[in-house]
Amino acid sequence: MKRFSFVITVLIAVTMLIASDKAGAEDFFDVDYNFIDRAFDGIKPVSDEQFNKTVNQLTPKPVDNSFKGKLKTFFLGRQYGVEPPKGQDREFNNGGDKKAIDDIKNGIYYLKLVVSIQGSDGNIIPLGNYKIKEEKQNDENILVFLQGDKRYGYLKLKNFQDGEKQDALTYSRVDIINDDIVRVVYSTLGSTQCAYAKVFK
Repeated sequence: MKRFSFVITVLIAVTMLIASDKAGAEDFFDVDYNFIDRAFDGIKPVSDEQFNKTVNQLTPKPVDNSFKGKLKTFFLGRQYGVEPPKGQDREFNNGGDKKAIDDIKNGIYYLKLVVSIQGSDGNIIPLGNYKIKEEKQNDENILVFLQGDKRYGYLKLKNFQDGEKQDALTYSRVDIINDDIVRVVYSTLGSTQCAYAKVFK
């Protein structure tokens, strides 16, 4: 008897669910979908001047830090509408770009090592991003790997005729020769050099 009542209850529930789905589907298909084509009708684009004026009106004025200023702000509330100083409404921070350009002028390039390598001095240079620069040591050109002011190691450079086409006159890159050897190519306006290193596993 319990099974019979359970089956009847399930049948009634399924019938009600199907009936409600049909009603919902009819309502769903009765919707006017043309409103999508007219959703932005009548909206005018905002000019830069209107935008800046609105932002200016909603920007709170700085509060006078004195007791009198704080008391005035407490009783009268914040005032709005601060005019930006003339000539300072557009500020660009190009400090990072300027530093990168200065680095290139000074022969400092950026290189991403995708594997850890063993330097010519025996130090392990872990994978990561490095500043690299050429230095002289015992009448040999070496390529120094730096992160900030920390020196991780160096590789001995040799002259190299680069057969690959490059988009830039100055560049640096890492070529994976095989599972055990990588080649670091370092090219300045004066010359192209390379260094070979063992992959540290």
